[in-house]
Amino acid sequence: MVTWAEVTRWDPGPLQTAVGEINAAYNKVVVCSDDLRGINTADGWHGEAATAAASEVDQVIDGMEEYAAEVASLRRSAGDVGDAISGVVNGVKEVEGLARAHHFTIGGDGEIVDNGPPPETADGEKEAVARERAAIAAELRDRVAEVLKSATDIDDDFCSVLDRIVSGQTIDATGNDNENTSLAAAGNSGAVMGALSIPAPPPEGATAAQNAAYWATLSEAQRTRLAMDRPELVGPRDGFSAKQRDIANRGLIGRERSRLQAERDELRKKIADFRRTGGGEIKLNDRREFDALTARLGELDKKIKGVDNLDAMLKQDPATPENQKYYLLGIDGHDDGKAILAKGNPDTTAHVASYVPGTTADLATFTDEAARGDAMHQAAIEAGGRSTSVITWLGYDAPDTLSNAGSESYADNGKQAFDKFQDGLRESHTGAPSHSTAIGHSYGTTLVGHAARDGGLAVDDMVFVASPGVGVDYAHQLNIAPDHVYSTTAEKDVINVTNFPRMPGGEGMLIDPLGPDPMDPQFGGKTFESNRGTTAGGPAELPSVGAHGEYWKQDSPSLRGMGKIVAGRQP
Repeated sequence: MVTWAEVTRWDPGPLQTAVGEINAAYNKVVVCSDDLRGINTADGWHGEAATAAASEVDQVIDGMEEYAAEVASLRRSAGDVGDAISGVVNGVKEVEGLARAHHFTIGGDGEIVDNGPPPETADGEKEAVARERAAIAAELRDRVAEVLKSATDIDDDFCSVLDRIVSGQTIDATGNDNENTSLAAAGNSGAVMGALSIPAPPPEGATAAQNAAYWATLSEAQRTRLAMDRPELVGPRDGFSAKQRDIANRGLIGRERSRLQAERDELRKKIADFRRTGGGEIKLNDRREFDALTARLGELDKKIKGVDNLDAMLKQDPATPENQKYYLLGIDGHDDGKAILAKGNPDTTAHVASYVPGTTADLATFTDEAARGDAMHQAAIEAGGRSTSVITWLGYDAPDTLSNAGSESYADNGKQAFDKFQDGLRESHTGAPSHSTAIGHSYGTTLVGHAARDGGLAVDDMVFVASPGVGVDYAHQLNIAPDHVYSTTAEKDVINVTNFPRMPGGEGMLIDPLGPDPMDPQFGGKTFESNRGTTAGGPAELPSVGAHGEYWKQDSPSLRGMGKIVAGRQP
């Protein structure tokens, strides 16, 4: 078992240097193949001496093949271990940096020592500070455990390779055809035996901090290899880097499309084979079942089209500037479908915003929502936030209809996923913490509000656009300073009519399913301007559905306001 004191002294340099020397030795060995094939016994030589000579030649050839395999195995393992140690060193640096920043130390046995809160902590803050320090200590323990787990795995793997080499068990060359000797082929077999395994990630359901602690112990090469070989383990993991999540999810999007196509083909067959009358008609009492099948087929067609549209968005020119690149952070074709797409790398930018769409949003229409995310990204850049990433987060099942949007269940079912996603953005970000904003539209504001109310979101600002209510009566109940809560709603937005007004309850009380309008001055947050909005036809100029989606029009005050907030400015 590797100790913390030992792992803090690990250095990949010697092994990385050794790889070059081992490679030079390997190259000298493999060029001997032709010479070995030429030392077979001469034609026409028979008898005991010839047999003995042939046996000696076979032993030489077998020995050289095994030697080539051993050298190749050592070269591969030394390279893999040196690379893996660089990941462990990075993990150690992250743990020690976190400990120093919060006045903790780590003992040689990995014990976390709390050196106490800042001496100037006020009496009224001591309880909250104690809770915060307990959480930091728990994260430090998780990170130390992951470093030691990875280090032990590396140590065990390397010892296994060395044991095989020392005991002559890398390959058995005695069964090879020595008439066609290839030391390079033997070397390839040995290299496979020298490959280092990648430690398994934490179990599904691990926190973003636990995922990040594991991820910190992997080298960049290991991360990319894991993303390519096991995309299902990397793509959905909050706390893993956006770069490798994108690699993984770009692989998974093809799988999702194939799965949806297979489901569609099966459904088409069911429809084609559906029981009919002799005249080919559907019986009246079977009509409901048949209509359900055809409706499901239509949904699948739209969903596959949505996947195709998303895939087309991802096909950007390799020369696209870094702050304009897309990163696919999630894809799931089940039910209505989910997707998460960032424009700009959220791990490296100074400003990060997560946009949560509302009612009717699904995988079929996701690229329309992503276009709104793109508009906010550009608005933030124009507002001075040149280093910005805007994420379109459809990581929940949004209500399908307006009648469903009066229920809190969709927000309650999705709030934990959004909370964990925001935690993951904090964990995977490099350098100074980013300025983070959560933006909800329509029912998306309800989800953001519920997540903030019930767990506290890792964000600096919240923006509610055309909100039907966010689950609280006052801004201060969102676990963020009220002057960092912003709302806007167009005058002619139909949400003003369908905003689930307070209804009579028991004992004369009024019940509001989703909470009061955040635009209400009594709510306590800030508001910013929107255009009046398109009206319905007729002289009455009634509110319209069209106004509900006009907040992202170019040069509109609402889009400029959102851009400024994302960029850390006042709207």
